[in-house]
Amino acid sequence: MMNATHWRVEELKHHAADIVWLDAEGARRAYDVVRLHDSKTHPGLDVNTVGSIERFAFGNDVASATRWLRACMPGSQQVVVVFGPDECFVCSSVFLVENWSDIFVPSRDDAMVYSNDTPCILFHCHEKAFEVGQRLVFD
Repeated sequence: MMNATHWRVEELKHHAADIVWLDAEGARRAYDVVRLHDSKTHPGLDVNTVGSIERFAFGNDVASATRWLRACMPGSQQVVVVFGPDECFVCSSVFLVENWSDIFVPSRDDAMVYSNDTPCILFHCHEKAFEVGQRLVFD
C-alpha cells in the first residue's frame, strides 16, 4: 500500500471503494510504461510510440469530454491512472469515465491512463484537453 498520508490519497479518499493505490514497485512499473509513451517535446502522447492519436480540447465542457471519453474507452477495462512515479492507482474504465472531472482536478496536473487489457493510452492535459491513442508496443 502506498504512503496513506500522501495528499492525493487523502484528496481522493471518497473514491476509496473504487480505486486501489499501487505499492512502490507497482507504481514504478506503471510510471515506466507511461514514460515510454509520454512526448518529450510537448504535453501529450509520443508519436513515436503511440499510433492513431486523437486530441480533444474540451475547455469547460465536461459533458462533451465525458461523452468523448466514453467512446474512447468502450466496455469495462482495468485501467492504471498515473500522476507521477509514486502516485498511481488502478480502477475500472467505467468508474474513470464517470468520475474523471473529480479525479483530474482541472488546471493542476497532467496525468496518463493506460489499459491493462488493451493498447489504449490516454493523456489528460491540465490545459483541459485529452489525447488518446494506441500503444504501438503492447504485450
